[in-house]
Amino acid sequence: MPTPGRDSAVHIAYRTVDKKELPGAISIINPPQYLDKNFGNYPLEGSAAFVGGNNFWNIGAPLVLIDGVPRSVNDITANEIEQISFLKGANAVVLYGSRAANGVMLITTKRGRAGAAIINVRANSGINVPKSYPDFLGSAEYMRFYNQALKNDGLPALYADSTIARHAAGSNPYRYPDVNYFSSDYLRKVYNTHSANAEFSSGTGRARFYALAGFQNQNSLLNFGEGKKEHNTRLNLRGNIDLKLNDYISTYVNVSTVFYTNRNALGNYWQRADSLQPHRFAPLIPVSSVSAGSKNAQTLVSGSRNIIDGQYLLSGTQQFLTNPISDVYAAGYNIFTSRQFQYTSGIDVDLKNVLKGLSFHGQMSIDYSNTYNESVNNSYAIYVPTWTSTAAGDTIAQLAMFNKDSKPGTQNLSNTWSDQLIDFNVHLDYVNTFGQKHNLSAMLMADGLRRRQTGDYQYRTNANAGLQLAYNYDHKYYAEFTGAVVNSTRLPAATRVAFSPTVSLGWLLNEERFLKGSGVVDRLKLTAAAGIVNTDLDFSANGYYLYNAVYSPTAFYSWADGTYTNRTTTISRGENLALTYAKRKEINVSVEGSLFKSKLDFLASLFYIKKDGMPVQNYSLYPGYFFTGFPETSFVPYANFAANRYQGFDFQVNFHENVGAVKLTIGAAGTYVATKALKRDELFPDSYRNRAGKPVDAIFGLQSRGLFAGQDEIDDHEIQRFGTVKPGDIRYADQNGDKVIDEKDEVMIGRWGSPFTGGIHVTAQWKNLTLFVLGTASFGGTGIRSGDYHWVTGAVKYSAVVRNSWTEATKHAAGYPRLSTLGSGNNFRFSDFWTYSTDRINISKVQLTWAFPQKILQQSFVRGLSLYVSGSDLLTIAKNRELMELNIGTLPQTRFFNFGVKGEF
Repeated sequence: MPTPGRDSAVHIAYRTVDKKELPGAISIINPPQYLDKNFGNYPLEGSAAFVGGNNFWNIGAPLVLIDGVPRSVNDITANEIEQISFLKGANAVVLYGSRAANGVMLITTKRGRAGAAIINVRANSGINVPKSYPDFLGSAEYMRFYNQALKNDGLPALYADSTIARHAAGSNPYRYPDVNYFSSDYLRKVYNTHSANAEFSSGTGRARFYALAGFQNQNSLLNFGEGKKEHNTRLNLRGNIDLKLNDYISTYVNVSTVFYTNRNALGNYWQRADSLQPHRFAPLIPVSSVSAGSKNAQTLVSGSRNIIDGQYLLSGTQQFLTNPISDVYAAGYNIFTSRQFQYTSGIDVDLKNVLKGLSFHGQMSIDYSNTYNESVNNSYAIYVPTWTSTAAGDTIAQLAMFNKDSKPGTQNLSNTWSDQLIDFNVHLDYVNTFGQKHNLSAMLMADGLRRRQTGDYQYRTNANAGLQLAYNYDHKYYAEFTGAVVNSTRLPAATRVAFSPTVSLGWLLNEERFLKGSGVVDRLKLTAAAGIVNTDLDFSANGYYLYNAVYSPTAFYSWADGTYTNRTTTISRGENLALTYAKRKEINVSVEGSLFKSKLDFLASLFYIKKDGMPVQNYSLYPGYFFTGFPETSFVPYANFAANRYQGFDFQVNFHENVGAVKLTIGAAGTYVATKALKRDELFPDSYRNRAGKPVDAIFGLQSRGLFAGQDEIDDHEIQRFGTVKPGDIRYADQNGDKVIDEKDEVMIGRWGSPFTGGIHVTAQWKNLTLFVLGTASFGGTGIRSGDYHWVTGAVKYSAVVRNSWTEATKHAAGYPRLSTLGSGNNFRFSDFWTYSTDRINISKVQLTWAFPQKILQQSFVRGLSLYVSGSDLLTIAKNRELMELNIGTLPQTRFFNFGVKGEF
């Protein structure tokens, strides 16, 4: 294992090197160096401001390794981490084989230190404040706009003016409801998050240990019924032990467990609250309003098992037999439980008695994870009132009951899922120096993984062997060859094994005469690397037999109105026993150094990557009769055809300076990635429709030309084949001049991702007071306003976007299409009418920390004590901030304000 406490030690594939010997295209962050001024439990919080290339150049999801084992970043908290290494270049990841072709995030946990016991305790308490809620119309306004939609469709109004007025007046919200599911009647203003952890470290030259216990609890925004009991809790425990058995053999054991529980009311409150119109019914009706003279109604009241607060019955309609309010009160609850156990053990053997510089290292891991839902499912009756007006006011004359109250008390288990992983790796290392200047190292390694999850028909496996040869002359000139033999059961036997080679060269310029002794350049190193990584990541998760032809029985009716069935055999793909790996072909160049007596340090990389041979079915290469739609049949095999390109740069720079009594550090990082689809299976007659030549994440849609103001404009315009077109509908551009607008007129209208991401962080320390500020940014991305909130049609719940909808009176100023109760295939489809820029600058974190002066603590058992306050996700500066801060159908985004204390003993 690596020596703990070495600030210059960097963990990379199967080894630890000194920071000055680090190959290019690798970045690191060390949480122990910044957690005291920038506390957070999530390991990657704000990483875009610290690390260039933290997104691994947008190639795809990286392989996450915790202590060398494939695990999830959610399995660990920042407190447990010694270092996070971002292995970006092909030369940095190739030893991990096929699975690492998108990059590797290597997380290394803390280890014990020899010496006196060290105990760190930290506690936090914070509030989560919602940024915004969806803005839906109230009942009266909804009715007016719905009537307008009917008018646009040439239909009579549904809601009378008198009905609208009664809902607007609010004199009887039970008879004429105006329900706001996001009001303080149902939701708290904030919800709470509390966390605490304790770290223990001690040891001797023979044995060291590190242990951590952490706990986190969070409640809910819901403030009624089962919602008051909603919470999630997380308990995590870790123990890392290092033993030196003798002068030659050392061993270690890492154990981690995570216990997570989430309790929530049944029914999806946030999703249903975003879909249920405000005027349909009042969720609760007062018992006091039920006429005393109605025996039938009083009988139903006395028989109810769900009298809320002793005053209210659950309400609804025959159409809406359940609703989000009643669900939270009476449907029951669900407890989601997750349990994880992770065990790793290893051995390090110094074989210097066999050969100087030779060592052996082996590691084995066993992980178990399981999740399940435990629910109590109740049914409940809802009551539909019949109101009547009397001299004394509105009274419920009759009640109709639907469903029945039932609380069986049975606990139901469902959605059980398990995951078992066994991983091992061994490597033989050789490190030696000859003639004081010739430094040679070599590694021969093998790695194997076997994993099975619920639903898998076979094990998920990974196996690879690798060789690394490295040489440097006087720590000035560097050369390295790294290669891996990979094996994948997703490929046919003939192509299952492949070799991935990489090479890299490095040059430490500051050791040359022309820079040595420079008052400006302290360190300057150039590194260049190239390589090919074979990967099966582009095969789907269940694509183990894409090379085989697949035949299956099917049926379709052919005569006698479906009385008789023809049985047929269909084929969904042809055979290709030459199917092989996709290849990541890469060149990258990095520069790293420091200037002005270490006041300025920097790291930057340029990269060019071609992802070639991704498997697709090449329909365009085969005649049309090779595939049919009914029954769905295809003789077309998967082939290595599609290709993408990724090129760009990343950087990170830090500046350190003392300004009077203030220690100032300013850091910035950024990543720019330009992507291009090089090859796609397509045969469009119009080049503008080609996906090839466009960004990999390109969005295609129609170009809009405003709204039709009248029927004369529609008559003079090209035919739009997306349904009936009326005044107030979106007008589209005819791209190919065929006088018809259809899917053939779709062009690129944006890209999902942001080509540039980055951030900046500032630390100002004055005596015992430290101010930390973190900002992040992204530019170049595109969003699409879609879903029922933005695409309002039919009888869906109307949002505030309809206030600017087209009418005859507003036809020259409207910014939203006409409303319709009949649907609109013309308007609600991808077009630049609905796009918006996702460019943003975020003030992601501000923390103020005060450390107690040592002169106060020196007479106590407390080694250190600090207090801090912080705010997270404080501000978004963006043209479309309101859109980007709005969640629909889920828990709202929040700002988090925290108070914490840390003690060292």
